[in-house]
Amino acid sequence: EIDKENDVFEKFKEETAKTGFGMYLDDEPDPETVESHTTVDIDEDTGDPVRTQMVYVDEHTCIGCTHCAGVAQSTFFMEQELGRARVFQQWGDDDETIQIAIETCPVDCIHYVPYEELVSLEVDRRDQNINFKARLVNQGEYRSGASGPSTFTGPQKISGNMGSRCNNCPSRGCKDCPMFGVGKNPYFEEKEEERKLKAAKRRMKKQMEDSDRTADL
Repeated sequence: EIDKENDVFEKFKEETAKTGFGMYLDDEPDPETVESHTTVDIDEDTGDPVRTQMVYVDEHTCIGCTHCAGVAQSTFFMEQELGRARVFQQWGDDDETIQIAIETCPVDCIHYVPYEELVSLEVDRRDQNINFKARLVNQGEYRSGASGPSTFTGPQKISGNMGSRCNNCPSRGCKDCPMFGVGKNPYFEEKEEERKLKAAKRRMKKQMEDSDRTADL
């Protein structure tokens, strides 16, 4: 069964490479320097993010397997200095592709978090120093407050790590899932309904405008 899953994964990567689907383009922001919270789509009416659910990689836990970056190539990339996966564009791929990418992670280090937490985590990450030689050890070895090149920062506090997660979370969608918005989080569900309604209205408005322009021709 594992071999079949690996075969499907490899075929998926080959197909995206051939078609260009999900590929990062040259005229987009440099993933090595951009922080994903700065490129989030903002609702013109409310000034809030269009989506409340964001994606974040726990780089201390990441083992650099490259699976997520191979599947959702417009969302994840491999950061060069430490060899960890990182999100450079929120929801650069469709929802299903991102969920597949999350489920391919062998150490469950990819989390759904609210926007406010994403901002805090990405700002905090600026000063992180991970022991890359310990990439196959969950949290690595670190010393806080020490001086010199051997000083490593500790793991970040991520809400998705505050509770127990299933294997290949969030495919089960458990009610008490610690990943933001996966279970029955009422705030998230309400915001998602608003987002979908607004998106449907925008599509309808665009269709009507296109129809009017066609009629004028």
